[in-house]
Amino acid sequence: MKISRLTDIIDDWVRWMKSDSHKLGYPNKVNYIVSGGNSSNVFDDMVRTSDKKNVKTMDAIIGSLPLEQRQAIFARYLGEKKPMYFEMKFDLAMDNLLTIASRRIDA
Repeated sequence: MKISRLTDIIDDWVRWMKSDSHKLGYPNKVNYIVSGGNSSNVFDDMVRTSDKKNVKTMDAIIGSLPLEQRQAIFARYLGEKKPMYFEMKFDLAMDNLLTIASRRIDA
């Protein structure tokens, strides 16, 4: 995985973390019923589903990082308080994210 793809997924994760959603994860509509069988949106729906899966995987990966690395990610992307030696911990966190995400996310 390239760092640009990782940052794209992290950007999606940031939007997901900042969204206020209290839904249970069920879709608002079922595409094949609403569209009457029209498959013009099927590709877009597949991309959205894949992106959502990647965001949830990224959330799990970030959650598995050591506490100070997780704090550095939260500080950089969500505006939380920076841990001591922020730059070093952020670099370690990004390196770990790149390594783990390369194995767990098909990019």
